[in-house]
Amino acid sequence: MDKNELTQMIDEVVKMKMDIVDEYIDEVVAAIGDIGSPEKLIGKKYEDWTPQDLQTLAGIYGPGDETPLGKLIFSKEYEKVLTLEKEA
Repeated sequence: MDKNELTQMIDEVVKMKMDIVDEYIDEVVAAIGDIGSPEKLIGKKYEDWTPQDLQTLAGIYGPGDETPLGKLIFSKEYEKVLTLEKEA
């Protein structure tokens, strides 16, 4: 076996390993993405949340306007205000 053959074999093994790593990263990133979305995490749209859902999410994300939960609530409530203004 010469140096070129060995290099090609190593390149093939590295490529196979990288493909496996890429698949794993995609799975992990997808799961983490769900945590960043309160609606995905709770499995309901904001409009369908119960007070218990909100309490559960507040326990996960913590207090504050800069959390994914705080930002989502602000944007949804802001949309409601804009809709009401258009109707008035």
